[in-house]
Amino acid sequence: MTIFCLLFAIMIFALSDFSYFGKLSIILFVVSLVLFVMTSLPPTLVAMLLLTTGIVLGLPKTLLFNSFDQDIIWLMIGAFMVSGVLEQSGLIQRMTTWVLSQGQTRKMNRLIFSLVQVVSIVIPSTSSRAVILLPLYQQIIAKLPQYKTFYSLLFPVLILMGSNLTLLGAGSHLIGMGLLQAQNKDVLSYFEFLYLAAPFGVMIAIISVWVIYRYTHMSNVSTGVDEQSKISQPYTNHEKKTLILLIITVIFWLTEWLHHIDIAVITFFIALMMTLPVFNMMTFKDSLKFINWNLILFVAAASALGTLLVEYKVIDQLQKSLFSKLTTMTHIHDGIILILICVVTVLSHLIITSHTTRAVVLIPSFLVLSELYQLNATSVVFIALIGMNYCLTFPVSSKALLVFFEGNAGFSSKQLMQLSLILTPIYIMLMVLFYYCYWQPIGLTL
Repeated sequence: MTIFCLLFAIMIFALSDFSYFGKLSIILFVVSLVLFVMTSLPPTLVAMLLLTTGIVLGLPKTLLFNSFDQDIIWLMIGAFMVSGVLEQSGLIQRMTTWVLSQGQTRKMNRLIFSLVQVVSIVIPSTSSRAVILLPLYQQIIAKLPQYKTFYSLLFPVLILMGSNLTLLGAGSHLIGMGLLQAQNKDVLSYFEFLYLAAPFGVMIAIISVWVIYRYTHMSNVSTGVDEQSKISQPYTNHEKKTLILLIITVIFWLTEWLHHIDIAVITFFIALMMTLPVFNMMTFKDSLKFINWNLILFVAAASALGTLLVEYKVIDQLQKSLFSKLTTMTHIHDGIILILICVVTVLSHLIITSHTTRAVVLIPSFLVLSELYQLNATSVVFIALIGMNYCLTFPVSSKALLVFFEGNAGFSSKQLMQLSLILTPIYIMLMVLFYYCYWQPIGLTL
């Protein structure tokens, strides 16, 4: 493996036309993926080591220091603190009891599926959804440790597929609509996006659960828990206060378009409010114990590595190469363009790990493509956004995956990649099928 990495580095420096920093970015990114998948080294160590190696070799030191200057970092810190309050209040235990009291894993899995769909509609950030649901996952695997791999894959996959459900399901959706609006193109309203995207989101989630079920050889067994009586017990004052503050948080998340306060700021502010002595919910010192600092470091370093290809114009050069070939083609059948959009957007997570960055980088290019071939820009952007929501191949491909991967993970990078090899073609084929059988018949045509 060391020899492979060395040969790859030599090949990039000898044969590619990128700048020094561009070449270095490619090498660091590919080597990090190889180490994540092929070694048992702690992912945080790999990410931090390669990031600092890049700085030693000439990358600016601000790359390390500014890695904490990201919304996602402070969103996760706040969300961990909130989930700590939820756990200590007893609400998480109440919800876990409700889930486990279904009696059998098949019934429980249906409930988890429905719960994640609802959470995906209510909470607009995949990272927030992951951190909020993490305590529930931890309680479930504590009761059913033999199915740890199944549930460690089920939760993040459902969370990520839930990004397709609404306009607020991912920040990239808002970026895409914003770029359409900036060019005076038709934009999709919340409800238009909902009836176009939600059926796809639910269908791919159902398929994903079935694939994970078969992949992990999950079987229907008794949960061994029958605690229905505990669910009917009255809520304590602690639970009531926590529930009220959580509802307020969700309301502020859903109305970001109105008050323009970033959800990371809202989450961190509510988390700090919960630690005030006047509420008597949790001390600030105790709330810090619930923060997974190992994960925070991993996300910071991995995100910094993921932005290198964009920052040093590697993606730009690849795009120019692709579109220079397309401009030589005077006519391409709509079906070919559809498949091109689906394949490029679905696979884009392999080299652009940030969901938001994928939208910022790729949507303008697809708008150019729509002008070049007189396509419906709204349809092109919508299909591209659905494709960009797929990000399952590596743990670094999504923050939601990182939340369930780092620490006492139930799945390995290799297992995740194997699962993605199954789901990737299914996702692309389902997009094409939905276009011809649902989106095109109701008016969303290229």
